[in-house]
Amino acid sequence: MKRLHTTSVNLDPRPSKEKKRRGEHEEDQGGELKKKRKSSLEEHLPDKGCREERIPSGFKDSYPQPSKEKARRKDHDKEEGNQKKKRKRSVDDQLPDECCREEKLRREETNKGEAGPVSAEAQPSRLNPLSISNYNFYSMLGAGGYGNVMLASLGDRRPYVAVKSIRKTEKTNYISLLSESQVLNFTRHSPFLCQGYAAFQTQRHAFYVMEYLSGGSLEYELRRYGRMKMDRVLFHSAEMICGLQYLHALGIIHLDIKPPNVLLDHQGHVKICDFGLAKQSLFNANLTTGWAGTIEYMAPEILKRKAYNAAVDWWSFGVTICEMATCFTPYTGSDTKELAHCIKVHKPDIPDWLDEDMKHLLRQLLKRKPKKRLGVRGNIRCHPFYKSIDWVLLEEKGLQPPFEPRTPSPDLFQPYKGKLSFLEPQKPEATPEDSMNVPGFSFQSSTWLT
Repeated sequence: MKRLHTTSVNLDPRPSKEKKRRGEHEEDQGGELKKKRKSSLEEHLPDKGCREERIPSGFKDSYPQPSKEKARRKDHDKEEGNQKKKRKRSVDDQLPDECCREEKLRREETNKGEAGPVSAEAQPSRLNPLSISNYNFYSMLGAGGYGNVMLASLGDRRPYVAVKSIRKTEKTNYISLLSESQVLNFTRHSPFLCQGYAAFQTQRHAFYVMEYLSGGSLEYELRRYGRMKMDRVLFHSAEMICGLQYLHALGIIHLDIKPPNVLLDHQGHVKICDFGLAKQSLFNANLTTGWAGTIEYMAPEILKRKAYNAAVDWWSFGVTICEMATCFTPYTGSDTKELAHCIKVHKPDIPDWLDEDMKHLLRQLLKRKPKKRLGVRGNIRCHPFYKSIDWVLLEEKGLQPPFEPRTPSPDLFQPYKGKLSFLEPQKPEATPEDSMNVPGFSFQSSTWLT
């Protein structure tokens, strides 16, 4: 309804004293009503910011003043609203705890401006990936003196993962445990290294969660099919070069390059794995010492107990690709002592029937003097053996692998029925006070579970 305005005409320009008194009285009354109205509006607004935003300029002065009856009704309505709130709180307090906690939380969230209740199906609780009890285990993928690797899954989440477990003992090299965790945390930036998802520990075990590579290892391929065709040697070794160069650029030496530590994914791409012996912070002329690796693939400088650098990886790489191409290593011996002597003194046994470029490549990689070894000296990517490789496409995984691994057997994914020591009752997750705790060990990749 529109408000009608009437205009009164006053012939006397000077108002009488009575009119002045009435005018002042009405002005005071109007001011008090305005203040009350402003206070009422402010009480209904959420905060001061909203008050200024929701009351346009000029609104306070131009809005018509409510009558006394309207003000009385408003106060009455306000009083009824407060009583309703009290009754609502009273009902909530009387509801059973178990039945109505969720309802109370829902109401509180709604009052705060939240979206309201969310069903369990719409927002399932996430399992903690740094707790071993949240994993389901299937078959054993590998076992050795340093630990076991099992096929697993985080709850029912897919894809599957590989979980490596190492039992902590008095003989455990805790520096190696930490180094492997740190290197795994870097591997997600190279497509030719096994991706590390997480690492965590309990009082008695250390765990590494990695991507599951269903193609198996190069060792498995050699045992099952014998020596590889040259196109496979070319492709796989080129991808290995990319992975090794990435590690070396970060100052990391692998120290255990060999066919069992080179895996294939389901498409046939190479992934270097097992960083348990890796050493870090070794750039350019930096050297390190210590016995490390597998003797058949060890460089002469390690066997002679001399200081060494990343050149040892290129030696091991040379032995590996020789085995891929011939099914034999270039050095042999009846026992460990004779084998070590052969590596330190003799020339490599390279078959004459190999491709000339391959033979030249092997001789360059198996130079006894590290400074003359290909990979340290010269650009291995420019070697004639790799002339057909488009390195840009290769690094983008744009080249089709010459071999596609077989699909794993369904039996591999059956629940594991044996006993697992790390799932047996033990002390809670390691704390800084525990003597067997490895500080700085745990991590979770930011790209996993996203």
